[in-house]
Amino acid sequence: MMTLDVIYKLATVLIAFFNAFFAIKIFHLKSKKNDEEKEQDRKINLLKTLVLDHNLENYYDVFDNIENELMRLLVESEDESIKEIVDKELSKLFVDFRRRFYDSLLGIDEKLYDDIKCQSDELQSYLTETIFDNGVNLSYRPKFEELISEKLTITKTGVVKTLFDYRG
Repeated sequence: MMTLDVIYKLATVLIAFFNAFFAIKIFHLKSKKNDEEKEQDRKINLLKTLVLDHNLENYYDVFDNIENELMRLLVESEDESIKEIVDKELSKLFVDFRRRFYDSLLGIDEKLYDDIKCQSDELQSYLTETIFDNGVNLSYRPKFEELISEKLTITKTGVVKTLFDYRG
């Protein structure tokens, strides 16, 4: 009987020890999860404040300027000097886009910055290749719409989608 009593008390102590251990473990896991959620909320608030509230206007301005510069190709795309002028102006606009819009993303999330930078770089490379492709007549509106306007719209929408898909 005495042995049974000792086993019972030992089992009670072990159960209490495991309960305390698991309570502490759950507390730490929950605390860590809350810290991660707070960090995500902080990053989303930064994105909203720095980018969406203050720089989204710059985003649309730069894309409007890019589109306006490209429209020159509809009228004068046969002239090689115009192609060079448009390409140089586009380079300036993409630098402006980086400085005025997505550089601020580095303070929030480097991956988000890289995603938008990649989309921007791909668009710029595509536009340069298309402008100097001798087999393409960009003064022909349907071809211009197909190769230039559509790609510009897809990238513009893609950047906005990337911003709104961001979850911290």
